[in-house]
Order: sequence, then C-alpha cells, then structure tokens
Amino acid sequence: MDIIILALLLTAVVLVVRGVSRTWVVVTWLLALVLMLGLFRYHVTSPLDLSF
Repeated sequence: MDIIILALLLTAVVLVVRGVSRTWVVVTWLLALVLMLGLFRYHVTSPLDLSF
C-alpha cells in the first residue's frame, strides 16, 4: 500500500511538471490522501497482539 501511495504522489508531481490539467493533479493528490488516511487509520486501530 505504501508503494501505491508513493507512486500516486510521484504521478501527481510528474503531471505538474508536464503541465497537465489542474483537475487531474488534484484528483491524483486527493486519491493518495484518501489512501494515506485509510492506511493511517488501519495502523492506529489495529491491535498489536503482543505476548510476553
């Protein structure tokens, strides 16, 4: 999942450099943001299952 988020952010940067429509840049960035927040929520709410 981390790789997908980083690839989307890289894609957004490439779109900015190439001068593509601002709509595509914002959509790509927002998709990466949603995935990042979902991953953060998963990591925060998942149990650690530690046994000593």
